[in-house]
Amino acid sequence: MVNGSPTGFFQSSRGLRQGDPLSPYLFVVVMEAFSVLIKRVVAGGFLAPCLIREEEVKGSRYHICWLRVNLEKSELIPVGRVENVDELADEFGYRVGKLPSTYLGMPLGAPFKSVAAWDGIEERFRKKLAMWKHQYISKGGRITLVRSTLSNLPIYFMSIFQMPRVVRIRLEKIQRDFLWGGGTLEQKPHLVWRFANERKALWNQVIRGKYGEERGGWRSCETREAYGVGLWKAISKMGYLVTPSFGFVGGDGEKVKFWKDKWCETIPLSEAFPSLFALASNKEAWVNEVWTAEGEWGGSWNPCFNRPFNDWELEEVERLFSCLEGKKVRGDEEDRVKWMASKDGEFSVKSLYRTMQPGSLAFFPSKIIWNSCVQPKLSFFAWEAS
Repeated sequence: MVNGSPTGFFQSSRGLRQGDPLSPYLFVVVMEAFSVLIKRVVAGGFLAPCLIREEEVKGSRYHICWLRVNLEKSELIPVGRVENVDELADEFGYRVGKLPSTYLGMPLGAPFKSVAAWDGIEERFRKKLAMWKHQYISKGGRITLVRSTLSNLPIYFMSIFQMPRVVRIRLEKIQRDFLWGGGTLEQKPHLVWRFANERKALWNQVIRGKYGEERGGWRSCETREAYGVGLWKAISKMGYLVTPSFGFVGGDGEKVKFWKDKWCETIPLSEAFPSLFALASNKEAWVNEVWTAEGEWGGSWNPCFNRPFNDWELEEVERLFSCLEGKKVRGDEEDRVKWMASKDGEFSVKSLYRTMQPGSLAFFPSKIIWNSCVQPKLSFFAWEAS
C-alpha cells in the first residue's frame, strides 16, 4: 500500500527470515533505518501523512486494533511490598505472580549469575535432541546440526546474561555426546575405573556375580564364553587403556599384591627391584602376607627370599626397606585405588587422553584434520585414527 492505494506485488530477494538467531538484532537495525527513510519520503512530499484528530477518536484502542488482553497469559507481579496487590488483581482480573518469572523467553528477577536461569536452555537442547535419531544421521550431518541449531539456541540468552562456566561445560557435553554418540568413545572406558571404585554398587555386584573378578576385585574376569558377548565385554576390553594408570593406597593389604601392584612407588616393586623380585619365594604375595604385626599398631616387613643375600645385593635390599619405610598395614581400612595420571587421584577422560599421547608428539595436526576443504567423513576418520 502506497498513498492508500495498492501498487501490486514485488519479488523479494533479500531480507530477514523468522527464526534466524540474529533476527532480534537485525530487525531493530532495519526498523531504525526504515523509520529514517519514511521520514525522508514524507519530508519530500512523496507520501501524505495520515492525520487523526484527538477529538474524533471514539472509544479505546481496542475498537481500533481489535486486540484484547489475554487474562490467562497475564499476571500481576508486585515489586517490593505492595499492600493492596490482591485488590488490584481482582479489579483488573489478573492472577498474582511473583519473581522470578519469564517474559518473552527471558527470566525476570533471576540473578544474572544463577545457573538455574539456564535450565530452560538445557531443556531446549534435550528436546531438540529427542527429535533427532543420531544413529540414522551421519557424523557430517551431526556436526551440521550442532553448528546450525544447537550452537544458536543460547545466543539470545548470551546477549543479556553472561554464561557461567558450569553451564558452558554442560551444554558442550550435550553437544559432544550427540556428535560422538555411537562412535568409539561410546565404549566408555571410564566404567572400568568405576568398577574398581564402586564395589558396593548394585551394577558392580551383578557384573561380578556374572563374570567373576580378578586381581583382588579391581577388574572383572575376561569374558570368553558365548554368554560374555555383550556390552560389558566391549567395555572390559578397554581396560588396557585404564589399568596401567591404576595406583593403590594401602589399607588392610588384602587386595594389593606386594610385588606386582603400584602401591609403594610409581612403578611396581618387581620393576623397581628386578633382582630381588627374581629371588622372591612368593611372587604373587599380597601386602598383608609380607607384613608381620607387632602389638596393636606396630609391625615390620618380612619379604621371603629363596636364599641369603650376597654382599653386593645388600645395597639393593637396603633401598627396598627404605622404600617401605613409613608404610604399614592398617587393618581398620580397606585398600583403595587411585588414578595416577592426575594430581587429585580422580579419573578424568582428559588425563586418560594425555597418557595415550606419544611423548615425542609436539604438534597435533587438528587444523589440518578439520580443514573446511576436507570431507567430514575423512576428517572424522583421521581424528579417530590418530
